[in-house]
Amino acid sequence: MWEFTLASQPTRLPERLGEIALPVLVITGDNDRIVPAEQSVRLAGELPQAELVVIPQAGHVPHEEKPDLFLNALEKFVYTINK
Repeated sequence: MWEFTLASQPTRLPERLGEIALPVLVITGDNDRIVPAEQSVRLAGELPQAELVVIPQAGHVPHEEKPDLFLNALEKFVYTINK
């Protein structure tokens, strides 16, 4: 319980997103009810090197709901950053 309490401390991460200096892939389902797609769009907009993929007709687990689309997006991203 103590470790959980320590991990729950406030961070300055939201205000430091612009400092992340590596490529980031943000993937969301367009029907995510846990983390709405708008939040993922916002996150991708705040990360300097982010690529956003919104998977249609998917919820919070697009890797399970639409594995082919998820893997295609991931493969494209990995290929692009390794050129």
